[in-house]
Amino acid sequence: MFYHDINPQDLPSPDHQALQIIEYCTHPDVDADALAQIISAHPSLMSELLSLVNSSFYGLQQEVESVAHAIVVIGHEALRNLVLCFAMKSAFNNASIEGFDIELFWEDSIRRAVVGRLVAQLVGYPQDEAFTAGMLLDIGLLALFIVEPEKADRWLLLRANSPEQRYEMEKELFNITHDEVGVMLTKNWKLPEKYQQAIELHHKLESSSPALCSIMWIADWCNALFSGHDKADILERLKKEAQQWQNIDSKQIEELLDVLPQQVDEAAQILRVSVTSKEDLSSILSVANLKLVEDNIGYQELTWRLQRTLKERDEYSEKLNQELNIAREIQQSLQPKLDDEEGVDAINIPATHLSGDFYDYFYRDDGRICFCLGDVSGKGAYAALLMSKTISLFRCMCRVDDNFEEIVQLINDEICETSTRGLFVTLIAGWLDPETGDMQVINAGHLPGIMVSSKGIQKIDAMGPPLGVLEGASYASEHYPFQRAKLFLYTDGLTEAHLKTGGELGEKGLLQWLLKSINQTLAEQIDYVQQQFDELIVEQTDDITLMVLSG
Repeated sequence: MFYHDINPQDLPSPDHQALQIIEYCTHPDVDADALAQIISAHPSLMSELLSLVNSSFYGLQQEVESVAHAIVVIGHEALRNLVLCFAMKSAFNNASIEGFDIELFWEDSIRRAVVGRLVAQLVGYPQDEAFTAGMLLDIGLLALFIVEPEKADRWLLLRANSPEQRYEMEKELFNITHDEVGVMLTKNWKLPEKYQQAIELHHKLESSSPALCSIMWIADWCNALFSGHDKADILERLKKEAQQWQNIDSKQIEELLDVLPQQVDEAAQILRVSVTSKEDLSSILSVANLKLVEDNIGYQELTWRLQRTLKERDEYSEKLNQELNIAREIQQSLQPKLDDEEGVDAINIPATHLSGDFYDYFYRDDGRICFCLGDVSGKGAYAALLMSKTISLFRCMCRVDDNFEEIVQLINDEICETSTRGLFVTLIAGWLDPETGDMQVINAGHLPGIMVSSKGIQKIDAMGPPLGVLEGASYASEHYPFQRAKLFLYTDGLTEAHLKTGGELGEKGLLQWLLKSINQTLAEQIDYVQQQFDELIVEQTDDITLMVLSG
């Protein structure tokens, strides 16, 4: 699944009435009586709202008996934030995901919200905004599990890691992260931009990031103290960066953590969420300190083991590199040296040690020239072995058989019989008679050869399937007059390369390079193409092979 195709309309959303209230609250000329009337028409929302406002969590000195009174006491902005929290939780509460503990998810969300409120109180930021942002912070993750419920069993593993580790695990699991989906949802719900920024940037803090983003970073790491397994490292990181981002010292963090469980309990009761974690600051510090002791005891042993492992790794790596270099030398020896040849030049640049591309050029005893260029599907050692086999078969059989079409058919049948892992070979090959200028060519599933002459540009398209795909396939050759012309053969490492300006080079882009350098010598033209590639392509990701013949 490609997650840029996710349609927010297919995901849960606060109901229309709740979204109407949220939007209405943002109006600068909002009417308190009209707002109270809208909320009062939503009995469950009104009940939850009054329960929270009258709780010790909110800390008002007088009882609030109506929505209109609540608006006067706490203000439109605070009311909107509270309505959003209730509406959002209600929208997702009916999501049933087998194997996913949604109560545990809401517990974490409430804890982030409460931490956000406490930190906001310390730094002078609107507390209700921070509470709401905390509730929304991970809503994208819940949406991802709704989209792919079969991955619900990974939730507890994700939860047990630090926010940083979990973020990387999300990329591997979903090919997208909760912040991206969360921004998509909040945009769809038309929530204020500050919440979108808090969700989007709390993993990517910079000095210019809004204050709410760093408050959410602290909230996320505080929650990880209760859900994560490596509490010592999380606590150390939390204290260090809370000082950096919001000038909150270690003592203030510990004081915050000390009151956190009770406030989470109060908020959870109002939001009708059962809290499973009963850890307090002392138990967290106890676990963290115990781990530090264990770490110190095992430090020397771990250091020794690490040094031994690194040494073994380096020795193995050196041996492997030696073997790969030998394999590369063998591959290079299979391809002809063209320095002293007239009428031909070629270049082969592997993306890694070993190449799946190949080319060949040699003379038969009767004076005809045999040439080929090909590409093995896949990468790695097995592709390199199949490349070596194909080029060897071509050279050997061209020397003993006078039927060019039969040679290609026999090579195809041999590869079909012995190839594994579904690999195949695309090949364009030919025989050229230098005296008559007659060129016989077979294209077996390869990219079109390009012939440029006084008659214009002519493509030599594929006339049969790649080798190793269809046993018994026949390959018909075509004859071309090859005088005062150039023939260009190439692999897809060139045409599929990505330009720095965007998009792939493509056949059209390569042809432009070739035509611009058409009057140069073959060596100069090869150098020109390589220079263009180095300057205009983002990076090499595939083997590159180009052969040029001149008649």
